[in-house]
Amino acid sequence: MEIEKKIKKKLGENLQENVKLADYTTMKVGGQARYFYIARNIEDLMNAFIAARELGIKTILFGGGSNIIVGDEGFDGLVILNRSANMAFLPDKAQVIVDSGVTLMRLITEAANRDLGGLESLYGIPGTVGGAIYGNAGAKGSEICSFVKGVTLLNPDNKIIRVKPNWLNSGYRITKIKKMRQEKKEIPIILSALIQLSHHKKEEILRKIQYFKKLREEKQPYDKPSAGSIFKNIGPEKEKTAGYILDQVGVKKMKVGGAEVSKKHANFIINSGNATSHDIKELIGEMKKLAHDNYGVDFEEEVEFI
Repeated sequence: MEIEKKIKKKLGENLQENVKLADYTTMKVGGQARYFYIARNIEDLMNAFIAARELGIKTILFGGGSNIIVGDEGFDGLVILNRSANMAFLPDKAQVIVDSGVTLMRLITEAANRDLGGLESLYGIPGTVGGAIYGNAGAKGSEICSFVKGVTLLNPDNKIIRVKPNWLNSGYRITKIKKMRQEKKEIPIILSALIQLSHHKKEEILRKIQYFKKLREEKQPYDKPSAGSIFKNIGPEKEKTAGYILDQVGVKKMKVGGAEVSKKHANFIINSGNATSHDIKELIGEMKKLAHDNYGVDFEEEVEFI
């Protein structure tokens, strides 16, 4: 009870309680958060994490809500929704300093309006800049971390530090920060990033955006609740992609409760309306087993379970 009073005092009237997390994820599943706070700027973001750390309250940071599956039992701690939204363009250098809560689609669109491009293949990924950097999001051979020139972090000791790209130690859908979470370590929080773009004509950039948008809509269940790609690819060749292998073993017919494999793309699970996280986990397990039994591959999940 004492902790409850303290966190309310520190975060004020914007702190909410018992908020349904399904409403804040692209998969549309998940129980309630004990505490829920929307960070509207970098100061809010830092204050919320510092307050929670001082009080020993578990925290999870939400951005666009993709690539995660929240448990039906919810989260007995503080969920911070990152809505920090500032951007400062440096046109001469073709760079932008962007808050971690800015969506990728907004960044790409606003850059295009200034004749700055480079990130077009990432258009349509329903995440924030912070989330994209955390997991080194990518598409069609491009990865966000290859455009990063620097990142500003809030360290676990509540100090602000600025790091160079090599600090992230990024690889295929992984960074040092994501690996730290997988190892159950307390992670630094991405506050903002310096992104290197390139000079192009707006019309050319918009054509590329439309091309990649159309491609995504044709190949993926764009209009259905999903968490994005379930598994990482084994390799870059078509025959080593998770979607191809899963398609070959017939997972598109599979369904558990309200969770079913997309008919459009075998590496996507969609929520047909009443899925639970338990349904999704069970379906993922069956897909992995089928791929292992038939192809001898052991898929690694790209999505994270909260």
